[in-house]
Amino acid sequence: MRRALRRADDGVALDVTEATVLLQAREADLDRLCASAARVRDAGLEAAGRPGVITYSRNVFIPLTRLCRDRCHYCT
Repeated sequence: MRRALRRADDGVALDVTEATVLLQAREADLDRLCASAARVRDAGLEAAGRPGVITYSRNVFIPLTRLCRDRCHYCT
């Protein structure tokens, strides 16, 4: 976990094994991972010439039932 978080902090591309490990992140590790993801996102937006602008498409379906960590228990 520490190695994968360190690589995420450095903005290095992660392999499948590291990404799988990061799926288990909890508490402080999850906060650190989210902060790293935000930095990567913000750098990408800056590089694209649209800092702070996140767009979306209504035609994209994301199966939330496979992504949700069920923290709010809304659907159950």
